[in-house]
Amino acid sequence: MLAKPIYPIMFLRTTNLEKTNEFYNEVLKLPQALNQGGCIIYQVGKYGYWGFCETKEENMIQDTNKICLTMVVENKEEVDEWHNYLVKNDINIIRTPEYTKKYKIYNGFYSDPMGYTLEIQSFDDNEKPIGHDEF
Repeated sequence: MLAKPIYPIMFLRTTNLEKTNEFYNEVLKLPQALNQGGCIIYQVGKYGYWGFCETKEENMIQDTNKICLTMVVENKEEVDEWHNYLVKNDINIIRTPEYTKKYKIYNGFYSDPMGYTLEIQSFDDNEKPIGHDEF
């Protein structure tokens, strides 16, 4: 029988690991789960991880605007709190928070230092993913 995954890690490239660390660790306050020198892995929530690995080759970072890193929070008020916090820290706003009826979510979009899109989102109470209550 195939073993079940334990947790996800999404790895992305960065040409400036120091600036990336300042954003994810110091601004977003995500704890470093592992620093491997050329790669830093951050814990996102209880079971998720984002890893950033440094590259000197600009062509290794392709179409950053097609990548969206989403942080899910409990409710609309927390989305707004994050928005206000990111505005105070001069983070680039792509779209201020609003309700997206099609997906029954409330969300806003921002840019990280490498141009990756960061989404802060909350689901409607009846529309949360299966297993959400386990976290």
